[in-house]
Parts: sequence; C-alpha cells; structure tokens
Amino acid sequence: MSKKLFLIVFISLTCFYSKAQVAATIDVAQVKQVIDGFGASTAWHTAITDVEADAGFGNATNSQLGLSIIRVRISPTSTDWSGWGDEKKNAVKAKARGAKVLATPWSPPPALKDNNNIIKGSLKPESYAAYAAHLKSFCTYLGNVDVISIQNEPNITVDYESCIWTPAQILEFCKTNAPSIGTPVMAPEAYNFANTFADPILNDPIASANIEYIGGHIYGTSARSYPLANSKNKKLWMTEYYIGGDSIGTGLIMAKDILDCMNGNMNAYIWWYLRVPGCNLINTDGSLQLKGATMGQFSKFIRPGYFRVQSNYQPNAGIIMQAFKGPEQDVIVVINKNTTVKSQTFNFSNENIVNATKYVTSATKKISNDGVITCTNNSFTDNLDAKSITTYVVKRVPSAVNNLKNTEISLFPNPANNFLQLSTIDNINSLYIVNSLGQKIINIKNPQDRTINISNLASGTYIALINYNGAEKRIKFMKQ
Repeated sequence: MSKKLFLIVFISLTCFYSKAQVAATIDVAQVKQVIDGFGASTAWHTAITDVEADAGFGNATNSQLGLSIIRVRISPTSTDWSGWGDEKKNAVKAKARGAKVLATPWSPPPALKDNNNIIKGSLKPESYAAYAAHLKSFCTYLGNVDVISIQNEPNITVDYESCIWTPAQILEFCKTNAPSIGTPVMAPEAYNFANTFADPILNDPIASANIEYIGGHIYGTSARSYPLANSKNKKLWMTEYYIGGDSIGTGLIMAKDILDCMNGNMNAYIWWYLRVPGCNLINTDGSLQLKGATMGQFSKFIRPGYFRVQSNYQPNAGIIMQAFKGPEQDVIVVINKNTTVKSQTFNFSNENIVNATKYVTSATKKISNDGVITCTNNSFTDNLDAKSITTYVVKRVPSAVNNLKNTEISLFPNPANNFLQLSTIDNINSLYIVNSLGQKIINIKNPQDRTINISNLASGTYIALINYNGAEKRIKFMKQ
C-alpha cells in the first residue's frame, strides 16, 4: 500500500470513529441524592391568582409546570404592601397543589438592626432572640412553612432590603437561636454559594445539629458539589437564580444550570420570579414563558422523592444529561446544544423498561408530547431536536418492587446508598431498622416524611420493621 493511500485510509477511519455516537448508560442501581423538588419565588408578587397558581403549581396538563416548592418572602413588617397576608395566600394556594413552602427574610425588622433600616445594617447581638421570635411568628401566621431560612444573601452589600452578616454571626445564631424557631432551618443562602459562610456551621457540632438545609445561590459562580455538606447529611438547595431573555439560548443555559446542580448532588432548584416580568416563568394569563417550559421539563416529571441515578453526564459532544428513578417510572432529561439533530442511544442496566414518552422544548415547542418510543433489550435510540431540552418518561416492566401502590408499603431503591424511600406513610405507626444482630439502629415513630436517611449505616444487609394498621411488615434491604 502506498503511503498516500495509507494516509487516506487512516484519515477516513479516524473521521469514522470520531463521529461514532457513544451510547448513554443509565444504571438505576447506583442511586445518588433524593430530589426534594423544583420551585420559584413569589417575593414581591402580591397575591397570585388561581390561574397563576394552576400554571405554576398545578400538574394536570402540559401547560402547567408542576412546581413543588414555593419560596416566599418574610416581610420585616406584616403591614407593608406585600406583607405577610399576600404571601400566606400564595403559600396556601401552592400548598393545596402539592408544593412545599420555603420562607426567606431579606431583612429583620428595622428596630432589631444597628442602623434601624431595612436596607443594609446588621442584626444587633442583643436582638438575636427577638429575631428568632419574629421568624417563628411568621411560621405560626402562615401555618404551613416547611423550611425557614435565616437570611437572604448575607454576604453582599446592596441598596435594597437586606442585612449584612459575618460568618461568625451566622454561626452564633445557628448555635444559640435556630432551635427556638420551631421549623426546619436553612442557612446561609449565600450569594455565590460561599462555603466560607456554610463551612463554620457544618464544622460546629451544635450549629450543624440545629440546621437541616444548606441553601445558596449560584450568581457569580457555577454549580458544584459540596462534600462537607453531604458528609454532614444536609440537604443542598439552590434557592435563587435567574437570567434574562426568553430564547431557546436562554433555555439551554438554564437547563444546563439545573443539570449541573443535580450533578452536584443538590436536592432542589428554585428559580427567582414566578410571574413578575423580566425573569418570569409564567405570564399573568397563565401562559408559559420558554423559561417556564424549560423548568417544566424537570419539575413536571421529576417529582419529590425521586432519586438521581448514575448516568453519563456528557455522552457526546454538545449533549448533556441526567437520569432519575421514581417509584413507578424513570426519567431522563437531555440537552442537545448542537445546531443540528443528533441521534442518541440510551442503555439501561438493572432495570427492565418498556417504552419512553418524549417531551420536547425548543425554539418552536413548549413541553410538546412527541410520542412514545418502544424500547428493545432495555435500550432505545432517538433523534434529539437541534437546540432542545428533551425529557423521556420511561415506563418499567411492572414488578413487585416497581409497581408501588398507595395501598401497599414498599421501600426503594434496593440496594440503597444514602436514602430509602417509603411508598407511603399513611397509617404507619412506627418504622425500625434492625441490623444482622437484631439491634434497632433507626427508630422512627409516626413518620412524617417518606425519605429515610440511612447514610450513617455501614454497608450490609438490614431489615425494616414497619408497623401499620396493627400489622407488621418486614422488608430486607441492602445498604451499599
């Protein structure tokens, strides 16, 4: 063979292999973090209408987002134009549609600050107890707060409602005053997710025990993992972010940010405004912005209690994805950043799948149901629209484990890593986890949450003893 012919063959083979598409692999047995949900804020919104509440928090149609978290503002006073009354109405409407409530203050009452102003200034040390009482009174007034934050962005100086804290001040408040609020506490909700504010809390045994959530914003930074928070068994919530515009370019940036947060083991992602113009997800008539449709590609299908599972982050150039497992179905969200249609194969392991229903948002589509794809040998291949976000809702073969019903009690996933999920908590009186020696390692009376944290258990086999309706069910599971 001549050198020239050899070179041509070599180049041809190189081009062929460089263009070969890599199959995405989804291993549902490798379970990552539990997902608490996706949400938006109604801060400074006044009261939202039923039409807006349906569009944001309803999930009956493809024009509804199915948001599962609402972030409300704790006004420094209860009497201003967007005071506690409007946010209570918003929280009640969101809660009625299945959402959790996160409450965040931008400033303590002026009298508790060293500048007697809702803008800038700091909380006076002698006012810590009074501030905790203020937060508790808001929770009492709303009656349905699930998580309460101590402060929005304590680490930046701005010319609007705000309060400046140091890491030492946040630490002291968490150690001394957080428990008296009486609601699960989040801290520090820092701008750029500054670890310098969260690390001292997590490294202090008392302060760490007093908070359940680490919150933060990704302005000025990018989503990243936080091993220290994970090691302390804290939920990680990204509680505020927005970008302007409403093109598919904006949607792709937004979708990648969400996927990156999920890839960083975060449990929740919350957009800034629900319907205030400029960065809104919905309009006043209930119609969706393209940004709203982008959020819906996640929030409608990845429901609270689902788990992220192992998958390729970037199986091919310009294609980014994450996969999730729920009690009855699996979900894949894929971005195609390329300007052309791309073929992608998805291979499942440790799962028997039947078909995948495809939903697409692009420059011309908003959560469009693009049909059902038949799966063969736990695999399917599909064409991804150019510049699009695609969600596949994957149906599994029914089984005793997968076909969970509300009338039955089951645990999943099995094997598990850090969290187990109950199929229901209705009528459960107690749950015990017993090791191989018969010792009760975990004891939960009247569980209020379907998620069970087993991150402190050593690898091995355990039995869950579930008492309900006067009967007892035993379920063996493995901790990886």
